[in-house]
Amino acid sequence: MIHFDYNDGNYSIDFDTGQITVYDFDNSCFGWYMYDLADLWTHGVCWIAAEPDADKRKKFMDDYFKTVLEGYRSETTIDCTMLDKLSLFIKVTLMENIVDAFEVMHNNSEEPECDEELSYLIKCLEDDIPYKGFFHEIYSCEVPFEYEKRNI
Repeated sequence: MIHFDYNDGNYSIDFDTGQITVYDFDNSCFGWYMYDLADLWTHGVCWIAAEPDADKRKKFMDDYFKTVLEGYRSETTIDCTMLDKLSLFIKVTLMENIVDAFEVMHNNSEEPECDEELSYLIKCLEDDIPYKGFFHEIYSCEVPFEYEKRNI
């Protein structure tokens, strides 16, 4: 059983004890632990999204994910071979976000329309740009995760 929406907005930390309380389980389902880890990774980029230096963003995300893994491993085991698949599971989270955006449009009886963020996610998926484009030249810290018509 995984959370399926595990991100920085769905847990709190008691800094006196280190106890983490997770909530908002309405999307829980059976799946791979790696989905939750990829979801945490994709939401974790917000902590460093304004940094223009891709190497600094990469170092931060490596450190962030190391901390995430330490916490996750305190509760369950993660096969190291699965960790090699992180970029694949990040693509799965992109697909889920894209499908969810169109589902919301459909449920609201809206005409499907790609905003800049949705266009960005689709571009990363179509062009096989790993890690949500966060370390790629497509990413702009001025307009994070928005796809501008640039000659890239």
